[in-house]
Amino acid sequence: MLLNIRKKILYVIVSLIFFGLVLRFSHLQIYEQSRYTQESEKNRIRDVVIQPSRGLILDRNGRVIVDNVPSYSVFCVPVEMDYSWTLLSKILGLSESQLQEKIDKNSYGQFARVKLKRQISFEELSKIEEQRLDLPGISYDIEPRRYYPSEVKAPHIFGYLGEADNMLLKSMDRSIYHPGDLVGKTGLEKVYDLQLRGIPGHRFVEVDALGREVNRGQGDLERIAAVPGQNLHLTLDGRLQLFLEEQFSGISGGAVVVDCSNGEILAMVSKPDYDLSLFTKPLTHDLWKTLSEDTTKPLFDRMVQSLYPPGSTFKLAVAAAALEQGKGYDDMTFTCDGAYRYGNRMFDCWKEEGHGTLDLMGAIEQSCNVYFYQLGLKLGIDILSEYARKFRFGLPTQIDLMEESAGFVPDRDYLNKTYGFGNWTQGLVLNLAVGQGDLLVTPLQMAALAMIIANKGIYFNFHLMRYLEEPVSRVQSWGQVEPTRIDGISESTFDKLRQGMFKVVNGENGTGRACRLPNIQIAGKTGTAQNPHGDDHAWFIGFAPYESPEIAFSVFIENGGGGGAVAAPLARLLIEEYYHLEISRRQ
Repeated sequence: MLLNIRKKILYVIVSLIFFGLVLRFSHLQIYEQSRYTQESEKNRIRDVVIQPSRGLILDRNGRVIVDNVPSYSVFCVPVEMDYSWTLLSKILGLSESQLQEKIDKNSYGQFARVKLKRQISFEELSKIEEQRLDLPGISYDIEPRRYYPSEVKAPHIFGYLGEADNMLLKSMDRSIYHPGDLVGKTGLEKVYDLQLRGIPGHRFVEVDALGREVNRGQGDLERIAAVPGQNLHLTLDGRLQLFLEEQFSGISGGAVVVDCSNGEILAMVSKPDYDLSLFTKPLTHDLWKTLSEDTTKPLFDRMVQSLYPPGSTFKLAVAAAALEQGKGYDDMTFTCDGAYRYGNRMFDCWKEEGHGTLDLMGAIEQSCNVYFYQLGLKLGIDILSEYARKFRFGLPTQIDLMEESAGFVPDRDYLNKTYGFGNWTQGLVLNLAVGQGDLLVTPLQMAALAMIIANKGIYFNFHLMRYLEEPVSRVQSWGQVEPTRIDGISESTFDKLRQGMFKVVNGENGTGRACRLPNIQIAGKTGTAQNPHGDDHAWFIGFAPYESPEIAFSVFIENGGGGGAVAAPLARLLIEEYYHLEISRRQ
């Protein structure tokens, strides 16, 4: 009796288990069929990302200056690389440890593709195709590579691309960027990377159990086309840019030309520079070391990042401070005998025999140091630093490039902190009054000073992007640039500064006479900045034409000597070329 009861209980338990299994199998086979079918398809069908064509970069006249050409890259799926290491290493010319290092550095999942090598040769591509069956988990795809069809170089402006590794991606949006993606590392390529890169597409390929592609197209899965990146139209005039690059060949320094009406950069050159084509292919450690350790610093953008004392160009800000203070400074005269004694120290003028007795306009025209030494002492450190900041020294120009230097304006607090409270002498003020000492600016900021004076106090943030264009729809989006008025400086003061700059170029004793042109009235200011590490730096800033300014400019030559003798002639060539191009454009 007891045995029969136990048998019945066992039968019930077995029946319940069997019934439960049947229900579970039915649930899996019927209700979750679509889910597991999809999971199964993932093992058979692989999603391959299609890289979009990167947006072109064009100058203001529509000339393409940065283009794309196709190149092949090799990828792997790490979990599927069973026995292909040795063969792949031989084909690509990379050791197995180098391949593993690339996987470790760029992998973000065992089934996610990792880029192993960019821009493989046709021979490497052929060998991979020939031995596909022996290379499980290995594939190749087309990726765009930058190409520069124009003679224009401008590497500091355009910048270059590089692979994004996990370290870089920590500061980037991981929903957009992935390891191995080509991203802008410097210049406009970096600033506008999101707009230039486009949106990746997807294609679906069938793979076998070893991960080898057996069919590159699946009709039941819709291919998603990549969306090309936006084309970036620049404010640069490629012809003027090329002309400046040629003029500065073999010179350390640079120049910038801006449109006074909106802050557009028409041309900007920094020399020495480097060949951007070097960065269109994987950069070797030795080549990077050569560039980064080059004593001429070709990677450094002198127009945007380097800081220098402005020399006598700063006298314009000192003159503005004097005119705004009143107290008869505009009519005040000082006598220059070639040097000024302050205490037991002599502060020299650039003209050893002296300039004689001068008023403010004469002192600007002849760039007399002795005059501005005495004027600076009357104004004092607080007023000098205040008006330096009114002219936006110590502030970036907001140009759409990375790592712009803001410069530095010394004031009373700085001097007290640096030299001790009350321990600094007025000799520092004398140096500041002629643009020396601790005052530091970028050549770009000096072009901003010229534009502000040309526009009688109206300033525009500098920019290189004119508009972005959707390459398919041709829809354009323009950048909005609003003017800023400089506070605390009257129109009459700007009128006198402009008159002084006109005399610098056109006056009988002007230091910038080498910039004269017969049919264009130019206004400018020379500068020679002392350099404790070598020869003086040469400056020339200005605008043209005088009555209705169209352009402002800054020319800077590192260790060049006198601004009037060296920088002014280059500025004349620059202006002459600009108007030559403008005439040809309007015809």
